[in-house]
Amino acid sequence: RQCLLPMKALKFVIVPTLAIFGLWNLSKIPAYFEFRPMNNVTYDAAKCENPELDHYLGVHQLLNQSIELRPFGCTGMQNQWNLYVMFGIKSPFKLFSDVENFLIPHCAMGVVLEVLLILALLQGSRGLYDRSKFFLPLAAVFAIHILPVAKGAPDSMAGGAPINEVLVAVILVVCLVGAKGMRDDFNNNGQMQPREKHAGATLITAWVVIGILINIAPVGEWVLMISNWGYDPPKTEDHPHPESGSDFYAGLKCPWIGKIACMFLMLSVFMYGFEIYAAARGESWRSPFSRNGPAIWQIFQEPAPGTDRWLFLRPETFLEATGECFVMCMGVSWVITAMFNPGIFQDNILRSIVGYNNLCVGFDSPPARYVAMPMLVLQAVLASRYSYLDTIRLRGTRDQLTFRQFWFAYCSNWVFALHMMCFPMLLVITADFMSWETTKIHLLLFMVTLVIMWMMIAGNVYEAPELELDTKIWFSFFTAHTFLLPVAGVINVLGFGKDVPADQIHLLRYEKPHPPVPWPITAYLDYGWFLLLLLTVMFLPKAPPVKTRFHCSYRDSCDPEDTSEEYSQVSTPTISSMHSVSSFDSDVIGKKVDSDA
Repeated sequence: RQCLLPMKALKFVIVPTLAIFGLWNLSKIPAYFEFRPMNNVTYDAAKCENPELDHYLGVHQLLNQSIELRPFGCTGMQNQWNLYVMFGIKSPFKLFSDVENFLIPHCAMGVVLEVLLILALLQGSRGLYDRSKFFLPLAAVFAIHILPVAKGAPDSMAGGAPINEVLVAVILVVCLVGAKGMRDDFNNNGQMQPREKHAGATLITAWVVIGILINIAPVGEWVLMISNWGYDPPKTEDHPHPESGSDFYAGLKCPWIGKIACMFLMLSVFMYGFEIYAAARGESWRSPFSRNGPAIWQIFQEPAPGTDRWLFLRPETFLEATGECFVMCMGVSWVITAMFNPGIFQDNILRSIVGYNNLCVGFDSPPARYVAMPMLVLQAVLASRYSYLDTIRLRGTRDQLTFRQFWFAYCSNWVFALHMMCFPMLLVITADFMSWETTKIHLLLFMVTLVIMWMMIAGNVYEAPELELDTKIWFSFFTAHTFLLPVAGVINVLGFGKDVPADQIHLLRYEKPHPPVPWPITAYLDYGWFLLLLLTVMFLPKAPPVKTRFHCSYRDSCDPEDTSEEYSQVSTPTISSMHSVSSFDSDVIGKKVDSDA
């Protein structure tokens, strides 16, 4: 704790600084995703060095303006790529490493590490202890990821001095030292309560050293940017790095792997940040990073509960498992598509309609579709189990609800369960250039899904006796996204090929997308809706768990209402289940469930 005193004094300076660095790296990721430059292999000198064409600004493409300009990306990848895309600001320092498999995931790892540093500083010694199991392995991967392209900047700027190699070695050694410190702290903390566990001096030192090393890059980048402000070379000298397009990561020939890794890193840190929120509320069970593990893991540990003991079942656990199953489905599908059908990311009708790739693209085509189908069936099972338990809880609290509250929530549960059983039909009725009718049905099913998900959540919100401010804010944002996204989608569908016969829609597949609603707006509503949906369990109103017990006996009658002598002699095993809604405070029950687990 004495080691933390200087950190406490400086955290009001360090935290904003780390936040600025994190936002700086975060701003690069959209530019890397949507605006890919030329490399030395794809460079077109005839067009790029044409004196009749003006310099290209990325914002023109963003606004879908058809202006004849110098082809985009003639400069090649450079430092501060985000500033070039947004404002046309150039840098003399070219990068040769592959965009998809190095720059995108490396930048994402940097953002995640910055966020973990901020969270740890805000929580103090306990935050360092809790985040180390995520921070140290990620820092090691971050360092190893540099090695194949270690000869780039800053080595190339320092005459080939092994700067990157030394930094990688130091980070790996510090990670090992930190792991030893984490093990020692684990042994020293023993059976202490989670809030009493703290990091020791070794682990704190490891965090400080790694934090300094990973932030050398943004500081150096800003120094170079300021010292070369206003750089504008002739077109004949402004071309990609001579080694670009031929580095180790470019040779992997699977560019979407890096983008998928980036998306899951960003999703993980997004959800991990809300783990702090759940802990502050005293309801750590709401977080997928709870000590009991993800919800789907908790369910699979005991898929068939034991008999003759009371169980406290939270319907929200099965709802969270439903979301986790969908996330796993997306991850597996996108990886399979990236490996076996990567061309679909550039040639699909959804991208032509809305201007970007939404989540459906990852599992709409074979072979990913064959893997996604059973996972969506499992999702339907978990969703149905949630509806079943939530309906039991609804009946148990009926005397506290109005007629409208009860029946709205009751119908919402049933509609949600039935719709989730039909949801895998999205993989049967697919979006395809060769069938405009099925494409419209596919999009309609997705829009109906938005409304039904909102109904299920609205049922929980409507029946709650009181709502906290954070729940009101979250539900307001979720409602706005739920109803604005279909509006944007309908406008784009009606504007797509409106003068083209349905049987000739496939002829538009090679045209540049020009959606009526600019793609950044639709993409924000689309991905924003999914992120808000993933926070459902985090912000749902407080509700008690279902107290239940299963009993199995050979002595009980198969039919409790049949008292005939003949029937009572039948020796057939029967199972009965008793449910009730606990009147105890949900926080107390949550602690009991956690301790039992």
